[in-house]
Amino acid sequence: MNCVICNTPFEPTNKKHQHCGNNCSVSLYAARKKVRQSIKAALKALKTPEEVNQFNLSLTTLLEGTSQ
Repeated sequence: MNCVICNTPFEPTNKKHQHCGNNCSVSLYAARKKVRQSIKAALKALKTPEEVNQFNLSLTTLLEGTSQ
């Protein structure tokens, strides 16, 4: 199995493991935290329901593009 962050081959000690070590786990946590903060800031800037719907649509499109 390869690490989802650095793509280094490793043997997981648990079927849930996706990272080769603590450095990659911390990197993934930091990246997720940055995304959460960006989304929170964007949501605070939205004022009308139309802006919220447009943001939701663009976010859905972005997430669908990264899952492929």
